[in-house]
Formats: sequence, C-alpha cells, structure tokens
Amino acid sequence: MLAFGALTVSCGMTSGMKFLRMTVDHRDEVVLETVFDVPDTSPVSEMWEAAGRPPFATVSTRVNELEHGGDPLLVHLVGAVKIRITWTNSLETAAELTGLTLQRSSIDAEDWHLPTAEVRRAKEAAGL
Repeated sequence: MLAFGALTVSCGMTSGMKFLRMTVDHRDEVVLETVFDVPDTSPVSEMWEAAGRPPFATVSTRVNELEHGGDPLLVHLVGAVKIRITWTNSLETAAELTGLTLQRSSIDAEDWHLPTAEVRRAKEAAGL
C-alpha cells in the first residue's frame, strides 16, 4: 500500500475528484440542487467555473415550474438569490445576488446551470 502511494506521487497522478453540490435558493426556497465534480485540488474559482457547465446530476429542481419568459432554455429569477456550493457537509463557497439567470442545454434536459455571465457575477459576489 505504501509503495502504491509513493508510485502515485512519483508518477504525478492526480489525487481524485470532489463531488460538489450547488444549491440555489430563491425567496427562501430551494429551486435547484445539482451535483458536479472538480479535481480535489481545485481552488474556489474553479468550483464556480464548474458550476457554469451542465452538472452530471440534478438532485431536485423547481426551475421547470417557474416562468421561462418565452425561452425554454432560460429562467430568470427576480429578487434575492443565494447560491451555495458544498462538499460533504462543508461550505466551500457562497454568493448572494439580486436576480439570477439559469440555463439548460436543451428543452428535454434537467441540466440547469449558471451561464458564463452569472458565473462572473457569482465569483465577484463571493469575493473572487
């Protein structure tokens, strides 16, 4: 076992992945929960970038029930929005925004995630 660990380090193999959960609260109600992954050495800025890609799992969503404003690939949340990214039971990063747009890749997809512009806003709100 010790030899495998030394071999892994000496060969430069990565150590693993973190499975992160993103929760979006709108008006004190969870409207979206997703799971995505990042390398376990990722800084917080990379976690936000990963939140801007389609997740590999959607845990729960109420986004489909919300008004889409004519575009079924986008939903615009008005008012206070809180985004939390956690790993196991640990808060990795969070942001509070006024308004938020979420997007998905196709009409049939449940892969709601943050568009690039919202990733930038969230990173700024998180102090990055």
